[in-house]
This record gives sequence, C-alpha cells and structure tokens, in this order.
Amino acid sequence: MKYNAFISYSHGQDFKLAPSLETALEKFAKPTFKRKALNIFRDSNDLSISPDLWGKIEDGLNTSEYFIFLASPLAAQSHYCKKEVTHWIETKSISKFLIVLTDGELIWDQAKSDFDWSKTTAVPKNLSGVFKNEPLYVDFRENNSENLTLDNPDFKNKLVLIAATLHKKTVGDMVGEAVKQHKRTMRIRNAAIGILSALLVAAILLSIYATKQKNIAKFETKKALLSTYIASSQAQLNEDPTKSLRLAEYAYRYANKNSLPTKKATEQLIKVVYSGYGFYQEPNLKISSLNVKKEHYNEEIIGVFKQNIHEIINEVPSHEYLGAPSTDIVINPLTNETKFLIAGGKLEFPELYNFTNNTNTFKNQQSVKVKLEGFSGFTGYFLDVAISSDGLYSVLSAANSKTALIDNNAFFNDLNNSNIFKTRAILKTSSRDAIFDVDFTENNNYIITKNLELIWINSEQNKVKGTKVNIWKTTPFPYIEIFNSNSKQGNSSISGVHYITTLENDLEDYFKFHNAQTLKNQDSILVAEFPNAIGISPKSSSSSNGDYLVNYQGVFNKENELLITLSSYFIDNSGVAYCFSKDGKFFKLSYLDGPERIFALDPTIILNRINDTKIMGSIATLNSDDKKRFLIE
Repeated sequence: MKYNAFISYSHGQDFKLAPSLETALEKFAKPTFKRKALNIFRDSNDLSISPDLWGKIEDGLNTSEYFIFLASPLAAQSHYCKKEVTHWIETKSISKFLIVLTDGELIWDQAKSDFDWSKTTAVPKNLSGVFKNEPLYVDFRENNSENLTLDNPDFKNKLVLIAATLHKKTVGDMVGEAVKQHKRTMRIRNAAIGILSALLVAAILLSIYATKQKNIAKFETKKALLSTYIASSQAQLNEDPTKSLRLAEYAYRYANKNSLPTKKATEQLIKVVYSGYGFYQEPNLKISSLNVKKEHYNEEIIGVFKQNIHEIINEVPSHEYLGAPSTDIVINPLTNETKFLIAGGKLEFPELYNFTNNTNTFKNQQSVKVKLEGFSGFTGYFLDVAISSDGLYSVLSAANSKTALIDNNAFFNDLNNSNIFKTRAILKTSSRDAIFDVDFTENNNYIITKNLELIWINSEQNKVKGTKVNIWKTTPFPYIEIFNSNSKQGNSSISGVHYITTLENDLEDYFKFHNAQTLKNQDSILVAEFPNAIGISPKSSSSSNGDYLVNYQGVFNKENELLITLSSYFIDNSGVAYCFSKDGKFFKLSYLDGPERIFALDPTIILNRINDTKIMGSIATLNSDDKKRFLIE
C-alpha cells in the first residue's frame, strides 16, 4: 500500500488536530535513518490543484491500508466525510476503520448491536449496522491544548493506541520500539560526543555535557516506561482485569521509586480496583476441592417446592443449539426459605426465585429478572449457574467468557431499580472461550470457573487443548463494606477488620448514616474520620485536598475524568448519601436501608488491601512471560 492510513476529518472542527496527528504518527518510533515511520494521507497535505478532486481522494482511499475517522458532529454532516466513509465501507474491510472521537457523543446500544442514533452525534448514519460489535475508539475530546505534539504526555499516550494498530503491534511493543529507537539515537549522539571529547581543550566540558545528557535520557526513558505501564494497564482492563490491576500497581511503585509524578498511576489504580471486575487467584492456590458436587432436584431435598420448580423448568423451552436451561437451588433447612435460579434455554433473562415458608403454590413466591449489562444475545447465553449454600450469592457463567457474581438479597430488596452493587463483580480473564462450569466451594469462600482452552484449526473446527480452571475469592470486595451488625464496637465490615461508629448517640436510623462517623480497625486504631454526609446530587462537591470531585454519576479527578462509577438513579433517592473523609483519603457511600461502602483513594492503602491475603486472598501476579511482554524488569 502507498499509504498506511487515510485521515478523514472536518476542516471546521479539526484543522489543528488532523495535521498534528499526521505529523506525530509519522515521527513516533521513527527509525534513526528513515524519513518517516508511517506514510499518512491527509487531503490538505497530499492533494495538488486538480479538476478531479474526488478522483484524487478516491485514489488515496484505494491505496490506504487503514481509515482514521476524526469523529465529530461537523464530520458526521460533512458531504466529503460521508462520501469517504461510504467508499471505504463498499471497498475495504471495516476491521481497519479506526475512530478518533474529537467532539460530540458516541453511544453504543448493546441490545441492538449498533450505535444509539438518538444520542450519537459524532458519526454519520451510513455507519448504521456496519459494526457487529462495539468498536473501540480513542477519545481526543480533552486534547484541545495548543501543544498537540509528542512532548505532551496526554497526547502521546492516546496517539500510541493508534500507532500500535497501524504498526500491527501491541501497545507495549509499540512504546518499547519507541524507547529502543530513542536509545539508538542516544547511542549515536554519545558516540559523536565521544569523538569530540578526544579534543584536549574540550575533553572535560564534553564529559560533563555527556553525563548530563545521559541523565536526561535516563529520566525521559523512565517517563516513557511509566507511560507504557499505564497504557498497558488501560489496554488490559477489558481483556484481563487481573493483569490490568498488577500493571497499575507496578506503574505506581515504579513512579514512586524513580521520583516520577504518581498522579496518573494512582488514578489508573483507582479505576481498575473499583471497575466492578473481580480478580482471580494465584494458579497454584490450594483449596479443599476443585470439584464441588451439586445436588440438583433431589426429591427429598426439594420437598414442598417440587411442583413449583418443575413447573418453572418445564415452561422454559430448550435452546436450538445450546440445549436445556441451567438451574440451581439452595434451601435453608431451618426456615425452608428457598433460592432457585434458572438461566439459558430460550429464557430472555435469568430468573431468581425466592420461595417462602411451607407453600405448595405460587402465591408466596417472589421472582426477579436478572438483567446484567454486557450479557446479551448469543454471546451472553448462560451455560451454568450456581447459588452459594448460604443463599446470599449467585454466579452465572456465559458464552462470552465472563461470569457474573450477584447479590441475591439486593435484587429482592429493590426489584424496580438497577444497582451497580447488585452485580458484585464480573469475573473475566484473557480467555475468549465460554465458561461451561461454575460453582462455589463448600465453605463459599471461593468461586471456581472452568472453560475449555481451544486451539483454532479452521473456520469450522477447533481442537481442545485442555480445561482452564480459575479460582476467585467470593468476599470481601476491593471496597470496605460495613453492614448492620450491632456489635459492641459498632457496625462491622464483611471481613471483620473494620468497624464504624456514629459520633452522636440516640439518633434515628435515618440520620445515623448521614451524620459524622469514625472508621477504626479491629485494634480500635482510627483509620478515617467522616463529616456529615450530603444527599446524592447532580451538583459536585470536592474532597478537602481538592484532588477529587463527586456527584450522582461518580467520583472524578480534578480534570473531570470519571474514576469510580455510581448508579445514576440514586439522584432521586434521599436515603443515599456520600462524603469524603476529612483527609481526602477515603470516599463513603451510605444507604439508609443497606450497607455503607468505603472506597480508599490513597494508593498505599489500596495496595495494602489488595495484597492482604487474609482479606483478598492471593490475587494472581504477573508471570515471567507477562513481565517480558510488558517491559517490566
């Protein structure tokens, strides 16, 4: 191909960004003796005066390998931009269509597998139905500064995502190549300095100069490596959240050790830890059994619920390809209260049932549909389900290689609203193969997921390499969860390590969660002090140190970048309140009729928690292959 990429953009919107993007892509990781790293087509730079303007553009499209669309409302309405998009769709692969969002909105509708055209303003409607899955895009909307060069770390961190695709390399390899080319240039420069230093008069001065340059080069290399670790963590978040967590941890420790700014690494660590993903345990973790035997529909155990459950199962037709639905049941032997979960078959959503005491009818039965974001269509088909023996949690494993851990009681206590904390965690690894088996260990401390490791042979055949087993800690979670325990010390956390007390006595329940509180550890040592909380609101409030902001959408940094997502419907719920601790190291979210959740914002506290094996188990670390891949020493 004559060109590596064709840039399509609106001159009215991106007259600064487009040429800056072209220049940066051509310079990034450029070999020392080569004029350009890439050859980019951009109309203002590659078109001469011609009576056949479209013909020239068409030739540029036909001889380009990738299409980079600078998405904005003006580009979406541009005659030439729409014409260029149409030509690419008709003649080229959509897999090589890259989106760079510069203005407007780009909203994906998971249910329709298409853009939500009622909200999307940044791309033309001739892209409707073109993408089978949500396309990844690079968000340049915040890059409006005058410094649109590789000297700008924010601009460079986003540019490397595009460059890696054009060079057909991973982000880590791409930045590593840039670092390698930089080192090669420095070696040439140092060689020249060495020759000049042979001159007697300038020997000492040149030696000092070379030393300074070497220190600068080392510092710049360290900055580049830090950017690499953060970018790699960002790229891994949707691929393998556990690796993303360890990369974010390494980025923070690396920055701290080398006296580099830690802000970006800290914020990436917060994003990953509170992303809603679970983190799998070390592969050599020893637990009592990897094969917990389930007892489904034992006539003696089912007892009075036999007729009800069989009727529910019989009402769900089998799936044409994947067969009968998956089910599990747990019965409290003291109260006869029963949790029953059914998913799969031709059921649109999994359904969770709660049978009350001693009934043979449906009159005293509750059921709720389990609607989970990211689980839809064929890939969201649930292949197996399991309920913990205490009835508190359920896990649902899907064909999309993900498992959802849900809080059963949260669904029944609030049937009408979607709550981010009902889905306790999405359990995901880098495997792309379906999870076919899932269960809790006997004591409910761990979850076990299994998937076949497949080797692709051709479009119609795969070879089974083996079975991949992953182990996950059921509780507690990355945040500290306080529940109503009414102990002498106060309300305790799930792990029993922390407890919280209200400073004022004799308060009604409604006010306890809204008034000033103290968080202490089990040795009664003060961990944090919280002022009076405020009701959740669209108006932002800030932490005492000014580092963080919060409103009903979530917790943000000073640049208004979202770090922790909250449920937006809370805006109308007066029973929910939040506040930062007095020192700004914690954020607390309180529920009138439920728990309190405390999120550490201090990186040292976060790292201490995720590496505390008594609380979080043994979260997997990076192996030697990972360290080599991500340029970790």
